[in-house]
Amino acid sequence: MGLFVDVDRLREVLNLDEGVVPDDQLEEVIAATETALVPRLTGGGTHPPHPNCAESALGMCVQVWQSRYAPGGQMLGSDMGIMSSPHLLGPGLISRFGGLLAPCLRFGGAGVA
Repeated sequence: MGLFVDVDRLREVLNLDEGVVPDDQLEEVIAATETALVPRLTGGGTHPPHPNCAESALGMCVQVWQSRYAPGGQMLGSDMGIMSSPHLLGPGLISRFGGLLAPCLRFGGAGVA
């Protein structure tokens, strides 16, 4: 179970059938999201989560899921070749949720808490 998002909530938001998508796949998505998010938060995730952080983490999980598993999750290059890394998982992932995360972010960005 993640700090901000649990498997059942993510499954509900994505409308995924439990028999089709295993929990470990969703746990990987949650872990990837929290690995990117937690070092950027004040306290490094050691205090109870702010509701904005939980909402942002859920939105980020959806973005990660769609980039990894949904059709069209990868960007086409200028030569019409598919790039190997999904473009939604770049540096803009956290900045897309900057408004929600503003009260929770550390000044100076990610670092050791």
